[in-house]
Amino acid sequence: MRGGPPLSDRRPGAGTSGLDPSVGDTVDLERGAGQPPGGPGHGVAGELEAAAARTDAAEEQKVSWLELFFDLVFVVAFDQLAKRLGSAPTFENVAEFTLLFAAVWWAWSGNTTYAARYGNAGRLYRWGTLGELVSMGMIALTLRGDLSDIAGFFALAFGINRAIQAGLHLWVARQSPELRGFARRLGLATGLSSLVWCASALLPWGGGAQLLAWTFALLLEVLTPVLARDAGRAALPHAGHLPERVGLLQIIALGEIVTEVVGGARQQRLSVATLLPALCAIILAVALWRLYFDQARSLPLLGAHLQGRVNTMLAWLYGHFPFTLSVVMLSVGAGHSISSASAQQAATLQQFVAWPLAGALATLAFLRWTTLRLTERRADRSLWALLLGAGLAALLGPTDLDPLRLHALSAALAVGVAVVVAGDSSTRRLGQIEQRVTARLEEEPDP
Repeated sequence: MRGGPPLSDRRPGAGTSGLDPSVGDTVDLERGAGQPPGGPGHGVAGELEAAAARTDAAEEQKVSWLELFFDLVFVVAFDQLAKRLGSAPTFENVAEFTLLFAAVWWAWSGNTTYAARYGNAGRLYRWGTLGELVSMGMIALTLRGDLSDIAGFFALAFGINRAIQAGLHLWVARQSPELRGFARRLGLATGLSSLVWCASALLPWGGGAQLLAWTFALLLEVLTPVLARDAGRAALPHAGHLPERVGLLQIIALGEIVTEVVGGARQQRLSVATLLPALCAIILAVALWRLYFDQARSLPLLGAHLQGRVNTMLAWLYGHFPFTLSVVMLSVGAGHSISSASAQQAATLQQFVAWPLAGALATLAFLRWTTLRLTERRADRSLWALLLGAGLAALLGPTDLDPLRLHALSAALAVGVAVVVAGDSSTRRLGQIEQRVTARLEEEPDP
């Protein structure tokens, strides 16, 4: 949603307040009807008293130890998914893998956005998160074997996870009149999704009807925040907390590359022929880490708070799904290609390096674009470098390469793009805008 001048072009007097007069950046806040300045706050104290649910958006909200514990469960979930795909790396299994990964990612997203919208300090959130943590542990246990053997168990575990999430949202709706409209919609949609997941356990396990039911349940939850985005302005995520949680998940996904590479190398005799591809794959992971964290990751959230651009914020959040998916798939290709025993298997695994790398770079380009939109710029050198890198990575797919050449070219490509992005003046400019807007909110939380 568009509202007001871009963050980078405002001058003192152009909005309701100025940012740094020496630089000339200013911020403005497009308020919805009845929405207090600064957007929603960070705290749901005790049993979520309504007054505490609407504190200042700039108030600090640190990631709690419980949230870190919750996120660490996804180390196991991602590892289980990677092993599941790696055990049968065929294109027929990609759709099944993607559906299961989407469910796992959405379970993480639901807990994360809840904490960012309503706070992570209340007893309700802590107990709910403990329940979701236990359910995620059971979900991770079921991510193995054929769907015909495990689909019912997975559906029940995931249904319980969604039921807990639905209860949290409905409790918010009950306690806070200001948040009721948005929280009730999310609670009802998540509750219906939970019923669908649990009922799907009665369908033939791994059959088409069950998979369609899962897809419907996921789409129901994913689309609800989009359709309720106007009501969602009353409960915008914390501009510092959400990017931090999202970044932590990307570190977990990137760490999976190292895990799979080390596991793949253990299947071969330790030699230069094994160490060099592994080294290149680890360098590739480091380059992707640098590319991701070179983004001005808080700007889309600040744009939602200050300009009402909820669509841009949701695009930024949902854009992390294909990035995380690509990184985990890349870990499978990178690790198993090192341990591949046949030329045919190596050729298949090569596709699981080339195309996921292309997907990761293309997604980073999309995330870059969502940030540039806030400054009314459509493209910069980094965006074009990421798109070119994605195209070159895709060309690695049909090329006949051994593991060493494949990993060396992939690492060189990612490092080259990372160097361009790091040296781009636009990258520094976006980071400066992010810092100034954040500092201004901290100094004057009521613009």
